[in-house]
Amino acid sequence: MPVNVTTPPTAEAHQHSGLRHWYHQKRLGQRLTEQLTEVLNKELEQVFGYHMLVTGADIGLEFSRIGKTQRLFRLLSRRDADQASPSVIGQSCELPFDSDSLDALVLCHTLDTSPIPHQVLRECQRVLVPNGHLFVINFNPSSLWGIGHWMRRLLTRRGRRLVTVTSRRLGDWLSLLGFSYSEPQYLANLTPLGQGRTGRIMDRVDKWLVRHNMPTGTVYLLHARKRVAGHLNHAAPISERPKLISIPLGKSQEGIPVPRQVTRGHPDGAENP
Repeated sequence: MPVNVTTPPTAEAHQHSGLRHWYHQKRLGQRLTEQLTEVLNKELEQVFGYHMLVTGADIGLEFSRIGKTQRLFRLLSRRDADQASPSVIGQSCELPFDSDSLDALVLCHTLDTSPIPHQVLRECQRVLVPNGHLFVINFNPSSLWGIGHWMRRLLTRRGRRLVTVTSRRLGDWLSLLGFSYSEPQYLANLTPLGQGRTGRIMDRVDKWLVRHNMPTGTVYLLHARKRVAGHLNHAAPISERPKLISIPLGKSQEGIPVPRQVTRGHPDGAENP
């Protein structure tokens, strides 16, 4: 199963650390953690198996409580003494797992922070068992948060911008890799404003937007499954030339002519003497 691979700290790991702080300290991050926990509780009800791997940032989701797989692994780029789940050292673009060995995979902003998201998805396709489950948590570039993030990076030109992709483009990538996927779920459209009257109104608006799955959520969750086409069995030998089947000629009945056997090589279908 897993093989520990020693890798140096990367920019991807630093971004994961920043996302962890954002989810734990910001009101919008805390709302996302609550809503993601509620949605994943329902989604993971249908996931059974032995092994599940979680990659990306630690966003406060307790997979040990909401998942039903027997073994849960956490992919880390460096060792973390505070990590409760069994950890595996490696990178998302080169997963230290055998092919067809994982029943479920969860990407927590892994594609947002990876410089090569296509390779990450190819690795997911490789390590998942046929009909295995893939859950992708991504920032939505079409949300208010996504537009604001893009504008801040454009104006300040500091740090590395997150590589956010739309759910439609992600669906195209997954289709090319042989995945089927369901409609993405959009979460946390608005930032909480506190417990005042305005805050309560905005909370109700956010719940309405989430309930109707409006594509303006800060984050979307996409559930995909690995589909594998059946292979032909080439073990059975195939004859190059078809065999002729001899059909016995019957007797003529009530004046109905029966074809007579004709020898090839005689013109006009003449019979042998």
